[in-house]
Formats: sequence, structure tokens, C-alpha cells
Amino acid sequence: MFLRKFSLTNRLLTIATVALFVALGLIGFVMDKAFQEKTMNLVEERLEGYVFALISVVESTPEGNIKVDEILPIPKLTQPVSGIYAHVISADYRWHSDSMLGVDLPEPQQVPVGETTFDAPLKHKQNDYFRMSKGLIFETENGDVPFIVSVTEDAKNYFRELREFENNLWMWLLLTSVILLGIQGLIMYWSLNPLKRLTIDVAELEKGQIDSISDNYPSELEGLTTNLNRLLENERGNLNRQRKTLGDLAHSLKTPLAIMNTAVENKQDVNRDLVKEQIANMNEIVEYQLKRAAVAGHRTFTVGIPVIDKLEQIIRTLDKVYHNKKVKKHIAVAPGAEFFGEHGDLMELLGNLLENAYKWCDRNVSVTIKTLIHQNRKRTGLTIEIADDGPGIKPERSGELLGRGVRGDEKVKGHGIGLSIVNDIVESYQGTIKIKYHELLKGAHFIITLPP
Repeated sequence: MFLRKFSLTNRLLTIATVALFVALGLIGFVMDKAFQEKTMNLVEERLEGYVFALISVVESTPEGNIKVDEILPIPKLTQPVSGIYAHVISADYRWHSDSMLGVDLPEPQQVPVGETTFDAPLKHKQNDYFRMSKGLIFETENGDVPFIVSVTEDAKNYFRELREFENNLWMWLLLTSVILLGIQGLIMYWSLNPLKRLTIDVAELEKGQIDSISDNYPSELEGLTTNLNRLLENERGNLNRQRKTLGDLAHSLKTPLAIMNTAVENKQDVNRDLVKEQIANMNEIVEYQLKRAAVAGHRTFTVGIPVIDKLEQIIRTLDKVYHNKKVKKHIAVAPGAEFFGEHGDLMELLGNLLENAYKWCDRNVSVTIKTLIHQNRKRTGLTIEIADDGPGIKPERSGELLGRGVRGDEKVKGHGIGLSIVNDIVESYQGTIKIKYHELLKGAHFIITLPP
């Protein structure tokens, strides 16, 4: 329950903060290790240089032993407690630098000839040192003399510099993390601000202060705002259509009810034929208005219906009804064409238009269905073209035929009702319908466009 109520801002900020500190911690750890390794390599190289410098002043004596020249190449070896200390040890000779005056250091361990040891650190009496020892052999007139050269450096300066580096490193990383957190907060605010604006727009929409959501949103939210606006349009359209149907139905029933009421009030013998006629009239009106009210309209969230399946089903039925005509069909349907709406709307749309085409054609009926693709819309729309080689429809009558049935007090049968229902369906899906003259078939040409 707690996590479910945790806001997106807090979630993103928490995750980003944890990731930031983990990343900076890893960076600090790696940099610290790299600095230690680099400085330790420098210490090793420096001690190795001291060892070779000291080897250069080792010479032989007339007695066939070795000794260290009084003039040393490393000035610190002559300064007491300088931090650099040296030993030269053989079987018969032991030498240490003047810098060891007053300094207690352990004797260097034996090192085989040709090998080098590096102790980092060498702990002695709670003090840390670095020591490099090298096993060598000196050729004299009396034979070879093995000896050890050892250089020791006080490590306190190294560890002091290391601590200073670590303190500075973590201080700067902490300062960097604070700055990055501030920048991160600004990025979060700027990035999530459209969601906050969308929440405000939805709240204003609920209060009736606005009619639709603004389209001034980033591309990632365009699909959501577009779908919300289309959903609102659909619901308003359905509500208006229901209100209109009820009003039309009530208005249409006034006349037959008035006729029957007049006959009753005049105390005339009620004409059974008159009553039957008016009842049939009312049934026809109710059936017609129910068909119009049954138009579901565009649905924002729905599963696509394969058009080819329904088209073939309708054509098989019409082929049986008009089997005497032996109608030739010219059908072209785009692969994967789908209708995103109610099954009944698609059947009414194709059924009415194809039935008219079969009824009025001489021999040929053409059906062409294409898909419409719009940017930022994942699903597709449709373009439906149905034509025949019949007498056609005069241009001045096209508007009249499409408008017929919109007025609830006008009762029409067959062709008029079918086209009226088709027009209502197309309008409910925010589409367009045009009636033209087909250049090839020389008959009526219906072009319907249904947007995604």
C-alpha cells in the first residue's frame, strides 16, 4: 500500500539518488585504489633508484672485502632521521647510513643473489616503513662476495598524503553529489511538469471548466491526450445521439398518437384499419429510430476486426439473395485492413452499401478498401470505396439522400433508411462520406473515410 501511494516524483528521485550515490561511491573507490597503486609504484621506483645509486658506491678493499664509499649519491642518507635509511651487509661487513642515528630499524632479511624484495609496508614498533632489498654479488681478487643492499623509507608521509587525497576526494565527490542532486531535482521537475499540467487539465475537465485537453504536450503524451480527447468526443457524441434519438422518437410518435387520440375524443367508431395503419406507422418509426440509436460509434479502446472476413460474409449472403443477377465483383482489400469499432457498425456499413450496389447495379460491383496511417497513431483508419454500374445518383440528390433520416419526423423505407444509418455510423466515427460518379463503371460511387 505504501509503495502504491509513493508518487512518481519520489520514486524517480529516490531511485536516481541511490543510483547517484552508488555511482559516485564506486568512482571514489576506484579513484582511491588507482591513486594508491600509482603512488605505491612511484615509491617502489624511487627505492629502486636509491638501491642502484647505492650499489654504484660499493667497492672492494685490498683485503678482498667490500665497503661503501664515504661520498654518498643520496644526500638524505647523511642527514639524521631524514626518513631514508640504508644498509649494506655481507658476511664480514655491515654498514648503515648516518641517517639511522637514533632510529631503531629491524635488520634486513637475507635475500638470494639476483632477487629483490619489496616490503610495503614494513611494520615495526607501530611505525610503517617501505623497504626494498636486493641480493647481489661482488667479484674481488679473492673471490665473489655476496652482499645485500637495503633501502628503507619512512611511510608516514605517504599515508599522510594518502589521507589528504582521500579527504579531498570524498569532499569533492560529496559536493558534486549535492550539485547533481540539485540538477536532478530541476530535471525531475521539468520532466514531470507535463504530467502535473495534465492532472490539472483533467481536474478542470471534471469541473466543466474546459471542454477538451490541450494538445500542447510532449510527444510521449500526445497519444494519451489524443485518446482522451477522442474518448470525450465519443462519449459526448453518444450522449447527443441518444438524446436526439429520444427527441426524434417522441416527435415522430406525436402525429400517429394525435390521430388516434382525435378519433377517440370525437367518440367516433374507431376505424380498425386506421388503428392498424397508425400502429404499423409507429412500429416503423420505433424500428427506424432503434436502428439509428444502435450505432455504437468510434471506440478509443477496442480490438481491430479483420475487414476481409466480414466483407466475404456479406457478399456470400447477397450472392444468394441476388443470384439471378450473377453479379461480377471486383474486390481489392489492403492486407491486414482492420476496423476499430463495433462489429454491428461494420456489418451495417458494408451491408447497406453493398445491398444498394447489388440492388441497383446492372452486372458489376467494385469494392476497394485501403488503410490509413496517421503519425502518432498506432492503429490505422480505413478508406472504403463501393461502386456499381447502375443508374447512379445525381449530384444534387446526394446531400438529400445522406440527410434523409436525420430528421426524426421523416419516415423512409429501404434505400433511404440504409443510407441514413450509414451516414450516422460514419459521423459517429468522425469520418466522411461522399457520393460521386464512377468514371469506369458509370454508376454511383460511395467513398467513406474513417480516421484512426
